[in-house]
Amino acid sequence: MSAALDDLRERAEAAPAEASLSRREALERDFRRDQLARQRRARRRQLLLGAAGIAAFLLAWEIAPRVVPGINTKMFPPPSQVAGVLLDMAWRKGDIWPHVGASLLRALWGFLLGASLGVVAGVLTGRSTTLRQFTDPVLHGLRAIPAIAIVPLAIVWFGLGDLSKVMLIAWGAFFPVWVNTFIGVRDIPVVYLRSAAALGASPFAAMTQVALPAALPFVFAGLRQATAVSFVVLVAAELVGAEQGLGYLISFAHLVFRVDIMFVGLLFLGAIGFLADQLFAWLLHRLFPWYGADGRR
Repeated sequence: MSAALDDLRERAEAAPAEASLSRREALERDFRRDQLARQRRARRRQLLLGAAGIAAFLLAWEIAPRVVPGINTKMFPPPSQVAGVLLDMAWRKGDIWPHVGASLLRALWGFLLGASLGVVAGVLTGRSTTLRQFTDPVLHGLRAIPAIAIVPLAIVWFGLGDLSKVMLIAWGAFFPVWVNTFIGVRDIPVVYLRSAAALGASPFAAMTQVALPAALPFVFAGLRQATAVSFVVLVAAELVGAEQGLGYLISFAHLVFRVDIMFVGLLFLGAIGFLADQLFAWLLHRLFPWYGADGRR
């Protein structure tokens, strides 16, 4: 009898706790459901507004050459005409893809080289005050030189082949990545590094396992900026001494007065740059979901 009473007492005491736990789980479940619903609504709204903006831009572009006096549709073709040329070059003939492949390959190798050197230089200068003071005048002086200004020098040094284009893109990509990585490493809370040292981490381990991971959001911001710079430098490099590439295609179309082909090259450049930027934004959001506005873009 006593055992039965004890069992009933334990059940009575456990019931409120189980009910409280059940209510908490229900609240958490409802909160997650509401949060996911808000995120889906925000994504749908963003997609709808983006599609509406594109449609409004294309509509204005289609109407303007036809109604504004003095505009020659050969010099400023509407999107319907550009779409026909794009379809012909991309689907029927397929002659634009070698240019796209050549540009992407140059941009990729130049970006990887410049970004890798930028990350290394940013970590080293961010961690070492002596090295930063030693290299600051040189690096900041070189950063002030536009990459486009050294196109002739790169051709003299590296020739008319792909190497000169890759080196120019690496030059343009290096500085945004270096600056952002340097800022991220420099502004790491001191407690992180002191904790690593107290746990016996070597300077190299603190640099690679503490400083660099803590600066990754800044590194990704620099990489996003470097992608845009890379495509600017790519086009400038391909305008001179190239036989393939989107920049070469635009230059060739200019020589034969084919503005519609120029627009096709520009559209491909814009689409590739936009996709690269969105890729970095997606990676930033996946790796650092708490990181400010960039993670929500």
